[in-house]
Amino acid sequence: MAQCKIDRGSAFDCANLEQAGIGNFVQLINKDDLDNGAITEDAVSHEIETITLDTGTYAYPFESFKGSVHITPSSPMRKVTSVDGFDHQVVVMAFDASQLSRENIAKMRFQKVVAIIPLLNGKSIMYGRNVGLRISEYEELPSDPDKGGMIQFTLKTPENDPPEVAPPCLIADTFDITSLQSV
Repeated sequence: MAQCKIDRGSAFDCANLEQAGIGNFVQLINKDDLDNGAITEDAVSHEIETITLDTGTYAYPFESFKGSVHITPSSPMRKVTSVDGFDHQVVVMAFDASQLSRENIAKMRFQKVVAIIPLLNGKSIMYGRNVGLRISEYEELPSDPDKGGMIQFTLKTPENDPPEVAPPCLIADTFDITSLQSV
C-alpha cells in the first residue's frame, strides 16, 4: 500500500510509517570509558556510526517497562556569560531495584556517565557526550502501586561544569547499541 486511502494531497506513506518515541531502556557508560574508546561519525550527517569501547568496559542497561513514560530525556539551553550550551538531562524510573542497581546509582554522584537511549525509529541518541552526566536526584518508590517499587533518578549536566556545547548526538540506525553491553 503506497498511500493511505484517505488523502487530501498529503504525501503520508502508510507502508513506511515513522514511529516516534523511545525504547524501554537507557544504557549508561562511564564517561572516561567512552573517552578512552573510539567514536566514528558520518562526514556529512555527523551522526555517530560506531562506538568502540576498550576491552573489559561496557554499557550498563537500566530497564523501564514503559520507556517513553518512565524515561524522560531533555536538553534545555543554558545561557552563560561565555558560551551558551545545553544541559542534558535524563530522568529514569528504573525497573530493576536490586541492591547492585542502588549501589551503581549512588556511584553516579561522583562518576560521570553518558546515557544512550534507543529511539523507536531505529536510531539512538546520546546525552552527555562531551561533559558527562551526574546523578542530581534519587527517590525510591516502594509503596506506590503504579510504580511497582521502581527507583527514580535524574542524571544531568553538573551545575558546576560548563554546559554541553552541542545538543544530544544521534547514533545511526546501522549501529546496534546493545553490542556495547557485556554478554
